[in-house]
Amino acid sequence: MWLPLAEYSMKHKVSISTLRRRIKAEDIQYRLEDGKYFIFDTDPTATTTTTVENRMSNPTVEAHRPSLKSDSSAVMEAHQKAEGESVITAANRLLTDLKKAYTQVLQEKEEQIVSLKEEITDLRTLVRVLESENQRLNQKNNPQYTGYSQQNLDY
Repeated sequence: MWLPLAEYSMKHKVSISTLRRRIKAEDIQYRLEDGKYFIFDTDPTATTTTTVENRMSNPTVEAHRPSLKSDSSAVMEAHQKAEGESVITAANRLLTDLKKAYTQVLQEKEEQIVSLKEEITDLRTLVRVLESENQRLNQKNNPQYTGYSQQNLDY
C-alpha cells in the first residue's frame, strides 16, 4: 500500500527529513506523483506504536523524536503523576521534558539545514556546468560570441 510521506512518517515514527534522505539514497521503495512522494508500506497492519525491541532489531526504523505537540494520553499521564508530586517538582519535570523535546527539534532542524546547504552547493555546481556548456555551444555555433565573464557568475 502506498502512503504519503507525512502519513508514513507518523505511522512508523520516522521523521520526514529521514524519509527524504532515504529516498535520495534510494534505500526505500518510493514513487513520485504530481510532485508528491509516496512510500510503499510493506506492513499495512503495523500500528503506530513501535516498541524499543522493534527499533533495536530493525535498524531502518529510527527512534521517534518527540515533538512539542503531545497527545492527550501523555498529558493525562503527566497530570496523574503531578497529583502525587509537589507542584514545583512536577513543573521542573515537565520543564525538563520540554527542554529535551525542544533540543531534539533543534537537532532535526540543524540536520535539515546541513542537507539544504549541500543541495544548494550541488545546484550551484550544476548551474556553473550548464552555463559553461551553454557558453561552449554558443562559441561553437557563433565564434564571435564572448559569453559571460566569470565576474558575472557570482553566486
